[in-house]
Amino acid sequence: MEATGFDGAPRVIAVEESTEVLTYIDGDVPADPGWQPGMPSRLPAYVLSDDAIIATGELLRRLHDTLDGFRPTETSYRFHPHPPGRDEIVSHGDLGPWNTVYRGGLPVAFIDWDSAQPTEPLIELASAAWSFIPLGPNEPPGGEQRRLRLLVDAYGLDDRPSIITALKDCKLISVQQFRHWNLRPADSASALEYRAAELRWLQTVVGDLSAAL
Repeated sequence: MEATGFDGAPRVIAVEESTEVLTYIDGDVPADPGWQPGMPSRLPAYVLSDDAIIATGELLRRLHDTLDGFRPTETSYRFHPHPPGRDEIVSHGDLGPWNTVYRGGLPVAFIDWDSAQPTEPLIELASAAWSFIPLGPNEPPGGEQRRLRLLVDAYGLDDRPSIITALKDCKLISVQQFRHWNLRPADSASALEYRAAELRWLQTVVGDLSAAL
């Protein structure tokens, strides 16, 4: 990313033993202190503005264009380590407002890259849609159809309807990561139950989301 001039991520200054030293990116990170793995995160109002959603789609597209064609020599990723497949890029792996630096209410950089791994760009776009719009059974209704259209248009997705299937697939893929989270059995069950609730909720809104696209 540094070699191509992408400024939407920290720069690596040095590696001290097993610790990376990175540049600091000034701004606000809307992290929810009460968040639990597999559960929704409370977001400030500025994250949900149309301008912020558009800027998120544009930043994500710049990231994916930057990473397209990169083939790493080291593939020991945290989750499901493997070389990227033909349709995959090595990207962030855990995009959400909590891993995004905002300045003036707009996203300027993605941080916390410890979940970086091979992924299909459409799958990461869909995962970002769940987090940034946000989507889900516990989210307040209103505006999610419009924000989904704004996100995919800002990203430049040519086949808009393809995001619907990807919204399902990215949740199924995320379940595979739970075994790496060192959760107690009851917490694992809660995370799985919430994923199931998200998928059931998605089924109820597929028509509305598709119509908005």
